[in-house]
Amino acid sequence: MNYLRLDTEILSSVQNLNGHQKSDVLDFIKNIEPTSHNTRLYRRRAMKEIREALKKS
Repeated sequence: MNYLRLDTEILSSVQNLNGHQKSDVLDFIKNIEPTSHNTRLYRRRAMKEIREALKKS
């Protein structure tokens, strides 16, 4: 995935939030545990789950 595009999408989404909401988002991001798994396998599984979820909606 293009990380620059992802960064831009995240920033544009957060831009419309108020100060308290931005603080909550930042706290959530800070609390995300670092991953120690195979990134390629993880991405593959994540994309599969996303595709399945989109088909259901």
